[in-house]
Amino acid sequence: MSSGLLLLFDLLCLLLAASLSTLLTTHWLIPSSGLATGLGGDIGQAALVAAVLAPFILYDKRFGPVASRGQMPVLVRSHALRFTLFAGVVLALGGISQALNSFPHDWLVTWFATSLLLTSLTRVLMARYVRRLQHQGVLTEVIAVVGAGPVADRLVQALRQTRPETIELLGIFDDKIIGATPSTIKPHGTLAQLLELGKTRKIDWILLTLPPTAEQRLLSMVQRLKALSVPIGLCPQHVGLTVPYRTIDYVGDNVPVSLLADRPIKRWAAVMKGGEDFLPRWIITLALLPLTAIEALMDKRVKNPPVIPHQRADKLTFQFDNYDVAGFADVAAGFGQDRYGYAVTPNADHMIRLHEDASFRAHYAAASYILLDSRFLAHVLRITKGMQLPVCTGSDLTEKLFSEVIAPNDSLVLIGGSDEQARQLTARYGLQRLAHFNPPMGFIRDPEAVETCLRFIESHSPFRFCLLAVGAPQQEAIAQQLKTRGAARGLALCIGASINFLTGNERRAPSWMRRCGMEWFFRLMQAPGRMAKRYLVRGPRVFGLLHSAEIVLRKVATPKLRLVPTSEQPALPAVHASEPAPDLAHLAHLAHAAEHENRAVSASI
Repeated sequence: MSSGLLLLFDLLCLLLAASLSTLLTTHWLIPSSGLATGLGGDIGQAALVAAVLAPFILYDKRFGPVASRGQMPVLVRSHALRFTLFAGVVLALGGISQALNSFPHDWLVTWFATSLLLTSLTRVLMARYVRRLQHQGVLTEVIAVVGAGPVADRLVQALRQTRPETIELLGIFDDKIIGATPSTIKPHGTLAQLLELGKTRKIDWILLTLPPTAEQRLLSMVQRLKALSVPIGLCPQHVGLTVPYRTIDYVGDNVPVSLLADRPIKRWAAVMKGGEDFLPRWIITLALLPLTAIEALMDKRVKNPPVIPHQRADKLTFQFDNYDVAGFADVAAGFGQDRYGYAVTPNADHMIRLHEDASFRAHYAAASYILLDSRFLAHVLRITKGMQLPVCTGSDLTEKLFSEVIAPNDSLVLIGGSDEQARQLTARYGLQRLAHFNPPMGFIRDPEAVETCLRFIESHSPFRFCLLAVGAPQQEAIAQQLKTRGAARGLALCIGASINFLTGNERRAPSWMRRCGMEWFFRLMQAPGRMAKRYLVRGPRVFGLLHSAEIVLRKVATPKLRLVPTSEQPALPAVHASEPAPDLAHLAHLAHAAEHENRAVSASI
């Protein structure tokens, strides 16, 4: 990821160097040169072409691993060589096309020097940032090995030799089996001890070193380890051996094999492979996108007949309620404890889940309130569809409720978060009736754990607010089940990581970044290892969904009152089925005011 970010920084650095060089040349070196500043002139256009060329030459895919090991001399030599090659290519192309003949030599020298300085500075800062993240443990992969034996020994040795700086081995865990092959590395514990350890600390990978022939034992272990919500992998039996295998291939497009020998690579294939090693993969992907699109279009035309327009499937519809933070805080304050409802806070990741997961759509369909949680999505919808949607982020709403709405003696239920966070909230806001329960990791897959969580919430009903902070889709599933069971009373809020921000366990982005919709970028920089897949790989899919989806902004129910004789029963306002139900306490207050006004009118008559 660091290598990919440097591509963008190099582009900006070269354009900035062009502007600085033009200013230095016109105000210091050659005051009478008359060079035009900006990207509109010949110099600006040439700099833009060179900046676009830079990612093909300055890209170093080994930057991240080398920077994590702190090998600065290697980075300096690599960048110096690549920048020299870049300068040579630019000069060669400029000489052939005679595009640089009209440029002052002082400007060229200044531009190359400034570009080298700025690109080198960005690499130094990026390398230091990578090292800082590594020292903080953000880039460290925590790996647990299950199954003692020769394969486990070779796996541990291979991991220690390849990436010792970024890998933390919890150890080998195995239940003692009579007659098993002995291991030179002593196991650290049993499978049950690993399950207990996984509840209190982070584990990135669990690798099983059992032979594939032990299928029943493998399935049994995987079922038990799923409770940790950690990726589980099966280590190949040939790891660490001297057999010259290279990669995995497939026979009959189905059976995986390890290649021990392959046919000699042909000349054109060798050129293509060399290009793949030299260029960043995203550039190759972009270059091949037109061919891929044409191929997919041709396949679709051949396999699928033309679609009749009136038979086209309905678009996916995303609904939001017309509330900002202040507006919904008033609604939540008057919700009461004589009924049950829950609010969901969709962001970009939720939109993708709604497209993929029917059960997640059911959670949203049963929600009383759907509050847009993402300013980034609001900006995108304003630009692409011309819609002005109010934003009610879960973090801002939670903070406002605690600071302005919740009273010390209010009955609250907190699901998720640590015991220390619950104590911090109690002390900070003087809470007297906060009931806290932290379900185990992966509890949503365990019916007994889910039942325990539901009974805990229902046992503290009626509550004013139930704060569900266990992440999507767990919190939405719990909220819907509470509604289905019908025993709970009060307002449940799916708030995600809001408690972490409120207690200071995680930093929020500065206010200007939140207003610009760039809070996702701040969270990516804080935890790149955890957030990269969500924001850089999965997240961009939301653009295609928003383009083809229908966005519906549900109106806030505003009751209309009319004057009626005191002998008649006051009529309650009619609310559309798709609109959120009006608050009963608020209606009672309005009805009382109307009755008082009627009496005043009667007295005057």
